[in-house]
Amino acid sequence: MVSRFLVLTFAISWGGVTMLYFAGVDIGSSGGQGIGTLIFMGAPAIAAITLLRVRRESIRKGTGLYLGRIRWIILAWLAPAGLVAAMVGIGLLLPDTTFTTEYSAFLLELGFTETEAVDTIAELDATGVPIVILLTGLGLILGGTLFALAAFGEELGWRGLLLTELSPLGFWKLSVLTGLVWGIWHTPLILLGLQFPDDPVVGIFMMTAATVALSPIYTYLTVRARSVFAATFFHGSFILGVFTSVFLADGSELVISSFGVLGIGAALFGIAACVTHDRLRADEPITTGSPLRPWSRTDT
Repeated sequence: MVSRFLVLTFAISWGGVTMLYFAGVDIGSSGGQGIGTLIFMGAPAIAAITLLRVRRESIRKGTGLYLGRIRWIILAWLAPAGLVAAMVGIGLLLPDTTFTTEYSAFLLELGFTETEAVDTIAELDATGVPIVILLTGLGLILGGTLFALAAFGEELGWRGLLLTELSPLGFWKLSVLTGLVWGIWHTPLILLGLQFPDDPVVGIFMMTAATVALSPIYTYLTVRARSVFAATFFHGSFILGVFTSVFLADGSELVISSFGVLGIGAALFGIAACVTHDRLRADEPITTGSPLRPWSRTDT
């Protein structure tokens, strides 16, 4: 199942983006990004659903499509705010980065024009509420709605079917393998300049290192929530990672990106938090390397 899932996912994603490229579609434009996102990010879900239907297996059981434990899903939705705070904190310790408050960078990432972003920031500033609070709220709202919908296409495959199928490997092996696949899968997008445009080759390795580092957090939240929706909302709210561009300047994107050195550093703090909870608070630890039961109702 795993090999067929990966072959089908990569074929749809890479094949689809390749077709768009040769068709002359500008993936960097807002319209091109929309089409590319629909094809690329939707591929893992399409592959997972297709294979489970062919095998006449339950899509719900095969992908963790359960309501799960709401408090863990809410935690997953909010957790990126803490990770981004760690990224900014780490960045301020680096010699080549300086502090800034370029709030328009957040809106530019959402597709605003430069004029729209500047005007919107001015309007937000006039409310008297700190802009960082307003933008964080906006990021969480979008992360729990529009961006979660886009992320669902990925997570139904990565933290749904793949987690289910690889669960006998245990927490760490499962997380590393998923992170490697997830990172390598981004290769066409990086080569097209959508991430690390100045250093695409190095960017491929940096992205893969970041996804491997982030993967245990996704795994932990998903298993604790007993639902793929935890990974979906965490992924959606990771749009808050744009704040590294808001508050940090002068550093290379390989460093200050949420998938760069700062993202990897913050992920290590996140992993430490997960392991600490697992070993000190949970009745049944899951980070021991033993086979996982991701949708089981026996862990706490």
